Amino acid sequence: MRSMLVAIVIALAPIAAAAAPSPPAPPGVDIGLLLLAVDAKRDHLRVSEALRLSNTGPARTLELRVPLPEGAAYLAVHRGIERWLRTAGGFTAVLRVPAGISEVAYSYALPSGRTAVMIRSFPLRVQRLEVVARGRGVGLELDGGGPVDAVLLGAETLPRWEVRALPAGEPVTILLDRLPVSHPWLPAAGASGIAVVLGTGLIRHLRRGPPPGEETSSR
Repeated sequence: MRSMLVAIVIALAPIAAAAAPSPPAPPGVDIGLLLLAVDAKRDHLRVSEALRLSNTGPARTLELRVPLPEGAAYLAVHRGIERWLRTAGGFTAVLRVPAGISEVAYSYALPSGRTAVMIRSFPLRVQRLEVVARGRGVGLELDGGGPVDAVLLGAETLPRWEVRALPAGEPVTILLDRLPVSHPWLPAAGASGIAVVLGTGLIRHLRRGPPPGEETSSR
């Protein structure tokens, strides 16, 4: 699968997000754990991202510019963002970050074919990024990362990859193949309850806390 990565990135460049320069990350705030779940449907991908923010300083209000992959549609905010504004390259989010740990969750839809490449970057340092894929037989690979134990979601087993110590603004490439495409992209279908179901699972995972030894505050 890795041998396909360069060729597929070039062929599917319109799906990838251009990495825009990010402003300096605020001191004392980073992402202890970021869970990115891809729900592969027959005409699109529904992507849910849940972040556990760690703030070692006082409570503060942040304005973050969050890039999204090209073609992202039906952005929905589920938790932790006071207000947001859609922009050409993603969205700008205003959030109140308390001292300690807080959570943010949002989702969006993407068109897809049999394969897809997502290039993601985040405005804060990420201590640990986990990526899971939902869909029968879907293949998942995270460039620069490695596979870890699969996640159980109900009766489903989701492949999972992770990468650690991702600097703010640094892009990471996610490769998916064997996607269940059967008819053209129908964006209206992607706005259903998929994100609510999957996003809730992510938030529960966050609330259970990290496994023993995982850090949840910035170093």
